[in-house]
Amino acid sequence: MKAQVSVELLVIVGIGVALVSIYVLHSYNLFYNYKTNMDNTIAKDALEKIAKKAEFVSYQGKPARQNINICFPSGIENCSILSNNRTLHCNMHEGKEVFYDSEVDLNGTVPQISGCWDLVISAKDNFVEIEVE
Repeated sequence: MKAQVSVELLVIVGIGVALVSIYVLHSYNLFYNYKTNMDNTIAKDALEKIAKKAEFVSYQGKPARQNINICFPSGIENCSILSNNRTLHCNMHEGKEVFYDSEVDLNGTVPQISGCWDLVISAKDNFVEIEVE
């Protein structure tokens, strides 16, 4: 009789541990996907902010100049202006890429790593210069 109770208790505890393990793994996966999606969204918003401010400065013409503050998430590997001079691009940790196209030609550098950065965006003759302060 005691052996049967012990076996039943072990089965119940085993099922409980299995259910808790499944729940923990599922929750981890949900939170990880949420963080990844938030990193992508924050990066895209930062690139959009740069592009929109560059367009605004360009429409004002030379010598217009604006300072902005942007923040890149921790999931950033590097960011750059692509060779067409109109596309801002960031590589993310999971191999994903985030792009944002500007209506004006861009030149200069964007921050390469995560964190908050002050940028100076200034209009030149045929392009907009982006500098990290």
